[in-house]
Amino acid sequence: MSHALAIEPGLQEERSRMFWILLGALAMGQLFAFWLLCSHQVRKAEARQNEVVVQQMALSDCLQYIPGSTIASCSTRTGVNTQAPVSNGTVTGAVPVSFSYR
Repeated sequence: MSHALAIEPGLQEERSRMFWILLGALAMGQLFAFWLLCSHQVRKAEARQNEVVVQQMALSDCLQYIPGSTIASCSTRTGVNTQAPVSNGTVTGAVPVSFSYR
């Protein structure tokens, strides 16, 4: 009776092979999903960096080429946000710096 419960060696080998194939496919799928996530995050970061560079260039050009311009007037003209970005009441970016001369 005990030999009736034993799994045939060929069937067990087939199940083992299928298990490793499925496990490998799952691992490859997870690696691909992780790569997609990372590349999406990198593209978003590059877009944010490019936006900052363009805003800095616009502000710089305004200050350089418009006589009597100030940072505040150029910020409103070019749409550059000189305040730190706020999300849900918490500061998410760089803190603006002010200078006082005595």
